[in-house]
Formats: sequence, C-alpha cells, structure tokens
Amino acid sequence: MYNGPRKYTVTLVAVGLYFFSQVACAVLFEPGIGLGLEYTDNATLSPNAAVEDIITVGYVGARLSESEGSLKYDASAAFNKNNYVRDTYEDQRYFNLGASADWEMIKDRFNWFLSNSFGQRPINTLNSNTPDNIEDSNVFTFGANIRVPISARQNFSLVPMFSQYYYEVLTTDNKQYSLAANWNYQMFRLTNVGLNLSSRKINYTETDVFGNSIKDTTFTNLAIVLGGQRPRSTYSINLGATNVKRDGGEGSTGFSGYLNWLSDLSSRSEFKTLLSTELTDTSSISASGTNINDVQVTTDVVRNSVFNLSYLREDSSIKSSLWGEYRKLTYSDSPLDRIVRSFGINMNYPVTRLLTSGAYATYNRTEQLDTDRLDEYYTVGGNLNYRFSRKLRGLFDLKYRTKESNVPAQNYNEFSVFASLVYGFGNVQRPTRTGGY
Repeated sequence: MYNGPRKYTVTLVAVGLYFFSQVACAVLFEPGIGLGLEYTDNATLSPNAAVEDIITVGYVGARLSESEGSLKYDASAAFNKNNYVRDTYEDQRYFNLGASADWEMIKDRFNWFLSNSFGQRPINTLNSNTPDNIEDSNVFTFGANIRVPISARQNFSLVPMFSQYYYEVLTTDNKQYSLAANWNYQMFRLTNVGLNLSSRKINYTETDVFGNSIKDTTFTNLAIVLGGQRPRSTYSINLGATNVKRDGGEGSTGFSGYLNWLSDLSSRSEFKTLLSTELTDTSSISASGTNINDVQVTTDVVRNSVFNLSYLREDSSIKSSLWGEYRKLTYSDSPLDRIVRSFGINMNYPVTRLLTSGAYATYNRTEQLDTDRLDEYYTVGGNLNYRFSRKLRGLFDLKYRTKESNVPAQNYNEFSVFASLVYGFGNVQRPTRTGGY
C-alpha cells in the first residue's frame, strides 16, 4: 500500500522541518504509539463460507502544530500495520499524512495556504470494503488569499489556487488550476451581500483504458452571495450558474447554488441544514469531506445535489448527534447515476470521570439508477473508552454490520470485536472499517 507520491511526502516533511526551525519555541510536538486487536467472524465479507480471523494492528504516529503568530500549521502522520493471524490476507501497511499551513505574510492583506491529505479510499465504492478494494490517494492544495479593502463596508479578494489529485489504481489523476474573485458589501450590520466569479481548469494527467488522453475540463461560475446573522442563527445563500466546457467540445450551463443554515436551539443544542446543487468533478466532491463511499471517482462532469439535516446536543450527562442526508449524483458519461439516502445516530455517556460509553447506528441505501443495482448497509455498535492516565487510553468496541444487495455476491453479515491501547497522539485505525474506530 503506501507507494504513493513519495516526492510530495518528502516535500511536506521538508516544509514542516523548515516551519519547526523557525518557531521551535512555540511548537507542540505529540508522538504516539499503540496496539490493536480485532476478532471478526467474516474477514472476507463474503455472503457464505465466512472466514474467521484475528487482526493485530501496530500503530506509530506524531503531530506537529503551531497555533500562534503569523505562521500557523498542523501536521500529523500515522503508520498502521495490519497482520491477519490466520492469513486471510497478506499483511497490510497503511500510511496517513495530514498537513495544513497558513502564513499571513501581510496582516489582513495577503495569506499563503497549503494542505495535503494522504490516505486510503475504496476503488469501487459499491463493493465490499476489503483490503483488495483499497487504494492510496493524495490531495495537495496550495494557494493564496489576496484581500483588498475598498471602503469601510466593501472589500475585494482574489484567490489563486493549485490542486493535485493522485490515485494509486484509478486512472483519474489530475491537476487543477483555479482563480476566484470575490466582492463583498456589508449592507447592514449583520447582513452581507456579494458577487463571486471563479474559473477552474482540470488537466487529467493519465490516459483512459484505450490509451487516449482525457480531455481537460473548465468550470466557470458566477454567483450572488448573501450571508447574515440573527440572534440565534446564521445563514449563507449562494445562487448562480456554472458553465462547463471540455477541450474540443461544446459547453453547457446549469444552475448552481446552496443554502446553509445553522440555528442554536438552546445553549446545549444546534440544528444544521444544507441544501445544495452544483456541476463539478468527482475528485473535488470526494475531497470535500463527504462520505467517500457515496461518490465513485471518474473523469465525468457530475451534477451533485445534496439535502442534509443534522442535530447535535451536548448535556452534562450525554452527548448525542443525529443526521440524515439525501444525495443525487448524475454522471455525464458513465452509467453510474445514483441516489444515496443515509441516516446516523451517535450517543456518548460519561460513566465516570475516566470511563465513557458510546452507542451508534448508521444506515445507507444506494440505488444505482442505470443498472437497477440496490445496496443497503446497516451498522450498529457500542464502545467503552477508558483513560488510564493523561496520555494512556484504551478502547473496546463491539460492532455488527450487514449489507443487503441485489447483487448476491455483495451480501454479507459480520460481527467484530476490537480493542486498542494508545499512548500519546492518535488512534489505531483500519481503512477497511467504515468510519474507522
């Protein structure tokens, strides 16, 4: 696994060392080490002939961060080695790297920013999440934020940005170049309006299965932006249009926009709503923090429409969250159009000052429209977290998950028991587990 773009990793390490040398007196460095042990009654996630196995996991990691001054950054790295005791699969090694930096070169005027995320994702998002359906991927972003105040109520900004997406198996590697111009006007004390004009070009750096170069794609977006605050809520509205053009082909234009609303129902609870639709590429959606199992990465232009509701509450005795989402993805070329409905609930209860218990349940229903394929996933589980000392903590997790599909080979049921012990930074994780541990 982890044979990805090592030159990017080396570059980021070098940059991190440079940052460290400049502000060593204020740096926070956190090393970590851990062990994990899992029993599963269906290691291959097969519909029949289930194979029991025990997986041991060794973990080392570290975090380096600085949150004060003109230069702020946060970098973390983790290495997990998975060993299948009964040799269901060969030993798996997974490397993860997350880094972000923001340098305010000129106060309130000019910022440089950088981020990188190296990890694992499924190759085919509809198939079972086993080691042979996992690939390394990397997202690198570098850009600047240039702010020009026009008056006390108006400001203008330019945001040039470069992004690079790498996939170990899928032939969808690409580089993206973008420039966004933003004008903002404070109409009232708590209400802003503005205009956004942006252009983004995607250069695909690989060839398709037939050896042909993949045509570059350009997205141009113009939108009106409205944002405001109320005593117990905030909102932002974006209404515009996006033009899409592939090299050598005809262009098309469609509506893009979103409504984002956050309401504080009480001092302990909040409610969030997101309603959006956009014309974009699959790499950008997958990197935006959405569930990576929802989106199959291709070179298509995609209409991504989302309706999301979430409720969070934090009492002195219990912390809970509840969410639901409807997503429709329409692909321009591939027969991958799908509707995804998902739901989840999570609860955590502090039993004692050192012991916390938790319970969770998730449901996902993915309907692939062009092939009439239907997959339903159910997960329920519970866990105990115990803090032995300020740096040493343990986790015990019981999980049951099942998948029901009209493709019989994809059906499975699995019960698993997982325990881990970590000292310092980070957690023991396995990429084959949806949501990790």
